[in-house]
This record gives sequence, C-alpha cells and structure tokens, in this order.
Amino acid sequence: MSRNAEQKIKILMLYDILQKQSDEEHPLTITEIIKALEERGVTTTRQTVYEDIDVLNQYGYEVIHVRGRNNKYFVGDRVFERPEIQILLSAIGASRFITDKKTMTLTDKVADLLGSSQSEKLKELLAVDGIKHRNENIYYIIDAITSAILDKRQVSFVYFDCGIHGERLYRKDKERYIVNPLGMVFSGENFYLVCFHDKYGNPVNYRIDRMDEVKEEGTAISKRKEFEHFDLAAYKRELFSMYMGEKLQVSLLFPQELMYVAYDRFGEEIKPISNGNGEYIIRIEARVSKTFFAWLTTFEGKVKIIAPEGVKDQYKEFVKRILDVL
Repeated sequence: MSRNAEQKIKILMLYDILQKQSDEEHPLTITEIIKALEERGVTTTRQTVYEDIDVLNQYGYEVIHVRGRNNKYFVGDRVFERPEIQILLSAIGASRFITDKKTMTLTDKVADLLGSSQSEKLKELLAVDGIKHRNENIYYIIDAITSAILDKRQVSFVYFDCGIHGERLYRKDKERYIVNPLGMVFSGENFYLVCFHDKYGNPVNYRIDRMDEVKEEGTAISKRKEFEHFDLAAYKRELFSMYMGEKLQVSLLFPQELMYVAYDRFGEEIKPISNGNGEYIIRIEARVSKTFFAWLTTFEGKVKIIAPEGVKDQYKEFVKRILDVL
C-alpha cells in the first residue's frame, strides 16, 4: 500500500479496530492500537493516533478516553446494545429456515457488532435449534420475494416436499407457481410467504425454505378488492397462533405416503425406522399441547402416537372431548 493511500484509509482502520476489539471492559492502549494497525499494514505514531481519535470524536464517532498511567480507548456509542444483540442472536438460533452454515456466519456478523471480547461471550450463550433446514438459497429467495413485494409484482417458484430419505420431491412435476405476494410471516420457527393465486379468492402460505428457482415476474400484482387492506398481523394471529405445552420425547408412527409431512414438520435430520409394514417410527421432541393434538387429527388417525403412554392417553381424551360435543 502506498504511503498516500495508507494515510487515507488509516482512520477507517482505526475505527474498525476500536469497534471490533474494544469495549467498556476491554479498552485498548495506544500501543495496542498501533500494533493492530501494523498488523493491517499501516504504520503510524502515537501522536497521529491521538489526532485521529480527536477527528473521530469531532464527527460524532464517540471514542471514550479512559485516563490513567496508560491512556486507553473504546467505542462508547454502538448501534446496538448488548440485550438487543442477544435478542437477535436468539432469533437466529431459533430460526429453522436459516441453515447451519448461514446461522454460523450470521451469528458472527451480528455478535461482532459488540466487539470481539463480548462477541465470544455472547456466542457461548447462544442456543441453536437442532433442526435446521438445508436450503442454502434462502437469502436469495427472501431477497427476490422482498423485491417483488416492493415492486408490486408477482413472484414465481417451484415447490418441493421431502421424500423418504430427505430428497426433494417437486410438486406438480416442477411446474412453476405464479402468485401475488402479500407479505412474509415468521411463525413456528419457520418463514412463510403469504400470497394469493389469480384463480382463488383466499390467501395461502408457502414455506420459504421449500421454494426453489424463485424469481420476480414482470407482471404486476393482481388487484383484488378483498386484499386491498390485507392485515398480515391479524392473518398471522388467526392462522399461525400457537400454544406452548410441555416439551417431551414422543414416538410417532407415519405411513410411507405421509413421510414428507414428517420431514416438513420435524426437519431433514430425523431418522425413520421401518416397522416392515410400510410404516415408519420417528422419535421427536414435541410441545405436547392442544395445537400438537389438533395437528395430529388432520391426518384422520393415519399418524399415531406410540409412546409415551401418558401422551397417548392425553390425545385420546382430546379426541373424546371433541366427539362428546358433536
């Protein structure tokens, strides 16, 4: 790097070092700052660092001076506070639609907003959901849908389920879905596109991590009176409402034709065990609640609880209460 170019970029490197390596508990001495700059190929003097810090403060980049035998400095005004970063990290860890690889990368980026020392501590507290989906195109998909919504244009995609071994099984022989996007909803650890088809008058949902080959169409979103003032938040409350229950290990029995549902609901990492009769046993961790039981009833007895006995009995009572009022 030329001397001239070095001087132009030095103050940017200085602030980057302070952002990433300092905080209130870990201020940096001038010697440490000079060494960090040298590691990036920039030579400087103590006096120049003092002057550069003054310039940063003059332009609103708050660098706090801790006076003592060795003067120390740290960035005081950060875009995000620690509890805000903790919330963001928790959301990243709980989001199943973000793959393992992207979870790690995004976690590093967000945690580093607090500086390296606090970053490492926060990442130690991070709880990552063990079930992560595998669609590495998820960012591209979200970006394409966002562009379509902002441009008020239709979006198209192909949609898939998971087969017995977690392979992609495309619906409608990979024929493209063309829909009118209304918004995106995060619920139940997954991300959904809420939209409507030209042929139908009701909103529908598609899992974003189950989409492929997503693109914004040149056609404008269809104008429908019933969607002029669509309330996405109200729709989420009505359709995606969840009730938390006790988390238990539950064994379920799925017929082969419904194994795609098992992968869709519980992730591609499940390990089905065949019983030799065209059915598969899977062991999952479930929130045992009315919502869980209601989900099971949609399969009209084809998906069965086989263990534990206490959960089977709760499910029987749930169904019995329904039958008693019919």
